[in-house]
Amino acid sequence: MNTYAYLIKAKAKAANAKSFFCWFSAKSDSRADRQILDILEDAEIETGRGADHQLPIRTNWFVVDDLPEEGVLDDTWCDRYTLADDGASWQKIVAEPAPTPAPEQEQEQEQEQEQEQEQEQEQPIPSTPLSTSDENLTYNLALLPFRAQLLAQFLTEEKHASHISWPTKCQIADLEMDTDNNYIQNLLLAAENNPKLKDYDLHGLWKVTTAVKKVFPVDKRHELGTLITFIKLWLEHDHIDRGILVREWANGNRISAVQRTNSGANAGGGNQTDRNPDLVHTFDVLDKEIALATLPMDFNIYDLPGSIYRRAKEIVQKKESPFKEWSVALRATPGILDYSRAAIFALIRSAEEHLTPFPDRLRGYICANLTETDHANPTPETLAAARHVPELDAAEEVNRLQPDEPAKNNQPKLANAGGGIFTIEGLTAPAPAPAPAPAEVNTETEDAGNVSMEEAVSDEKQTGAIAAPGETGAIASESSAENGDEADPINNDARIQNSDILYTHLMVDLETMASGPDAPIVSIGAVFFDPASGQLGPDFYKVVDLESAMAWGGVPEASTINWWLKQSAEARSAIAMDDAIPLDDALLQLNDFISENAANGPASIQVWGNGATFDNVILRSSYDRTGIDCPWRFVNDRDVRTIVELGKSVGCEPRYKIQFVGDQHSALAEARHQAKYVSVIWQRLTATSN
Repeated sequence: MNTYAYLIKAKAKAANAKSFFCWFSAKSDSRADRQILDILEDAEIETGRGADHQLPIRTNWFVVDDLPEEGVLDDTWCDRYTLADDGASWQKIVAEPAPTPAPEQEQEQEQEQEQEQEQEQEQPIPSTPLSTSDENLTYNLALLPFRAQLLAQFLTEEKHASHISWPTKCQIADLEMDTDNNYIQNLLLAAENNPKLKDYDLHGLWKVTTAVKKVFPVDKRHELGTLITFIKLWLEHDHIDRGILVREWANGNRISAVQRTNSGANAGGGNQTDRNPDLVHTFDVLDKEIALATLPMDFNIYDLPGSIYRRAKEIVQKKESPFKEWSVALRATPGILDYSRAAIFALIRSAEEHLTPFPDRLRGYICANLTETDHANPTPETLAAARHVPELDAAEEVNRLQPDEPAKNNQPKLANAGGGIFTIEGLTAPAPAPAPAPAEVNTETEDAGNVSMEEAVSDEKQTGAIAAPGETGAIASESSAENGDEADPINNDARIQNSDILYTHLMVDLETMASGPDAPIVSIGAVFFDPASGQLGPDFYKVVDLESAMAWGGVPEASTINWWLKQSAEARSAIAMDDAIPLDDALLQLNDFISENAANGPASIQVWGNGATFDNVILRSSYDRTGIDCPWRFVNDRDVRTIVELGKSVGCEPRYKIQFVGDQHSALAEARHQAKYVSVIWQRLTATSN
């Protein structure tokens, strides 16, 4: 057992909050990180964004007579002890009251200090020492140029320097002029390429140069671009994450961000695992792996059949159980992104049934069974528990689930046509018949049937696409729309979704707690579509935390709240989910979604909203309040109600003739439905104009 000590520091804005100190014993670092979070949760102390306390900081163990009891949060410790300059070691606060000087003495001291400062500023800096005694001169670094300050801290080891001697000043000048010293020249160029560094004080410059020396040894050659990238990342990270960033880079793991769990613990992601080295392991990747592990069939977990991968994406999108419960539990597990894919599969596939409805039992199962020593090389036992079948491809898997028995009923065998599509010749024949000869399959198409996990997860590329469940049917002809034939409702869901196509039209729908421009958003639904063909593309759905929306300036209305209270339990629960995210995160993710699927860039996207004063206006207002750039131009706002009125003028009113798919008051279902009837009207209007 190891002993761990933590500081839970109160934020400066929390006037009534006090800092806490806590120590206890644990088996490992990851268990200690989980235990301190459990202690804070039991004490109902919130940390992180919006809370009164910062995330826990692990410090060095400090043995003194007045230690608090193990596992107890002590709010008096920081009155007696403080952290040293290294941010980890504790030292006792020594109170040394200074004698109060007489008024005459105090005035004389102030005059002497002013004279000393004037003399120090007027002191000339000779280029060479005039005598032996000049070598004892010291120079105030605050008065020297930035490059001299940076190199002075680089030469300092134990703590930052505020003054330097004449020999050190000469050494700094020589280093600055030594163009053959690639390390120093790269350091200076990297510092110049990160302007934020010039705003740092001497202590901050010492910290960054110390970090550089740990990651980039002085006796080795390093690329300038890599050094620039590291310093930029170091400046962007919070103080609590910089130690992790330095450690991972020093170990060769060039991570771009320190990922954290929902509770604020380090999520890992820097270790080499059994995944492709070029794959950036994120929580989104983890979600897809969890969804794949919940599927009942066996397959190659590193070379996925296309149809299986698409099913996993659908599970993630719809937040189906038991994926939803596994995702919440694993996302809260410290260091989860460091575990291999095989370990994740083995953990989920070895669990007992009906475990997920009990969060405490599920968390205990994860802590007891998620163990792995070599993340890059899973053991044969782990691969067996993961049900990894490297020799099984997609067609073999489907045939295994539906075995061929020609002796009994001459059932045809499934053939892989590529892209996750399988052909069944003669399946609908009225009478049993001999199986036809296998159709010739193009080799290139056959090879595209399986999807590499790394390619599928990182690039989201698919070789084929299938319609989502419940999205079959035929779009009604114009004549049926004109005649109001409701016996055969319009349903253009038959258009196949294809995530490889880029789009220029985006339909959005919001659920809000008011109707004005500053209404707080509680969910965002969006779907790309092509009105000329009726094809629906990738979609987006996020539930927004109401408290976050109001914290960013959203103003609710009592009438809207009363309206929501009168809706069904399903409708209310859809906007009060446990995994709701902050408003700014939702807007940033929407921007990423638009950038990934926009045909000619986000600025050219035509964004449709239901009403010229609602969806688009509320979204743009939310962007303004959060300080996030709205990705599309205001001239590209499009109004659904306007085109509906135009459709009425030519006798085309498909809104209530198209079957509504999904839950009522779901922003995504509404957006998809609007995209369908806007496409029908668009096609009618363009046909009329032609």
